[in-house]
Amino acid sequence: MAAAQHEAKFTFSYVDRPFGPLAHKETVELLKKWTMFDSMRVTTFKFDQKFSAFELNDFLKDMFNSAEVLSYFETLVTVRGHWSAMGGQPGECEKVKYSDVSCTATSMEFFDRLYECEALRRNGSIVGCIPEYLDNGFVINQELGKVMLMDDSDHYDTFSKIDRNELIFKIFQHLTLGGPLNQYEDDIGPYFDTTKLFYKSLISVAKNPKTQKVQVTSIGCEIKSVDGRSSLFPQEDHPQNFLYAVVNPTKREVALWYHAWCG
Repeated sequence: MAAAQHEAKFTFSYVDRPFGPLAHKETVELLKKWTMFDSMRVTTFKFDQKFSAFELNDFLKDMFNSAEVLSYFETLVTVRGHWSAMGGQPGECEKVKYSDVSCTATSMEFFDRLYECEALRRNGSIVGCIPEYLDNGFVINQELGKVMLMDDSDHYDTFSKIDRNELIFKIFQHLTLGGPLNQYEDDIGPYFDTTKLFYKSLISVAKNPKTQKVQVTSIGCEIKSVDGRSSLFPQEDHPQNFLYAVVNPTKREVALWYHAWCG
């Protein structure tokens, strides 16, 4: 007996509005320097119903069964920079594989520990190290890169597993690792500034009426695969392949932040 077809609760419409950081001249220049700009997109959609966190699974299925999303959300299909709409037919997606991403950080003080572990000097310069060449194409020549990527390094545990699942950490990690021809920064400033700009543009915040403290109201996840889609990326299994969905329940918008490794 055939499974009952999922009835969509959410409908989506494309938001024709540039994502702030990708329209910011200085940020665009940095992303080009880090060879990420041409392989990155942020696509935003509005949805029409009230959203609660427990509905995320159905929300994602509805999103990838939406004709609007399938028409406007694009991925890279070749490492040479050919973008194409996701395509397919509404109703074909029965499962979206994803993992939850925390959105609780409210301050860049989250990264102060990088000074304490001496990956950064107090003047903001990044401490160098003997280059290490990794199988995934990275050349790690800074202590910062070891903290971000090398789990056998002395200071990898500066950030716990829970810390590393924070959206703000993931943004920072992706930006500092960069693309295949990345020109690394010698000073932390550009990384911090760009991380802050992306994070503020992706999330929404509100003041908790009980505590009077600012808290993040967005719900985040990292999408691993979409049923009925052979691949989201032109090359598989690279840490710089990512697709994050950040849901803003108040504005009823969802931002899809996509990047593919094209090395």
